Amino acid sequence: MSIAYLTMDDGPSDITRDIIDYLTERGIKPIFFFTGQHIEKKMEEGVYALKKGAIIGNHSYSHPNFEQLTLEQCISEVEKTEELINEIYQHAGVVRKFKLFRFPYGARKLKESEEFQEYLKNQGFCKLDDTHITSEWYDREGLKEGVDVLWTYDFTEYRVHNDTSLTYEDFIARIYERKQESSELLLDEESRHIVLLHDHMETNAVIPRYYQKFLDYVMLHGVTFIKPEFQYLP
Repeated sequence: MSIAYLTMDDGPSDITRDIIDYLTERGIKPIFFFTGQHIEKKMEEGVYALKKGAIIGNHSYSHPNFEQLTLEQCISEVEKTEELINEIYQHAGVVRKFKLFRFPYGARKLKESEEFQEYLKNQGFCKLDDTHITSEWYDREGLKEGVDVLWTYDFTEYRVHNDTSLTYEDFIARIYERKQESSELLLDEESRHIVLLHDHMETNAVIPRYYQKFLDYVMLHGVTFIKPEFQYLP
């Protein structure tokens, strides 16, 4: 059996309610990393997710590559979205206990990386408790030292946006591919992961209820999704 946190990027969208309803039925507490632009369009979907027990994190306002921005631009992307996330929590009547941030594209190697990480800490951001993550790649990349939340397994189901010939079976096969950068698979016994799926209408149009199909499969084959726990860096 492996243990994992579930994270979902890029919402909210028209399918956010369906996703959270499914996760609630399966007893999974997710972290949704929302973008500010999508919050502005789908505020009520975000409110619904909160009321159902989700946690909302910051995934920037416009989903740019932070490695191509100045420090000031990066901070602006975060702060614009923070205002919107606080608004969602207020509308939902839910107390916001944790502030979380994930880089778009996982592009976290900024020229001013130390300054940005210090900014996140000073603003009260925390991270998923990754002290038990077993990925060698995660350790080699120094990801336990950052405040931001990355992942150890990405389903990459968003690739169907540009290649609709990809099938459900293609993504399932990928679960069993052992990559050079990491010696560990999602289904490896006693492994611990941060799993990434995306909240995308475009994917759902090609693989209906993709989120249910993928998650049902990995849970059937030994993955247990646990309630998120958090830590603050000194």
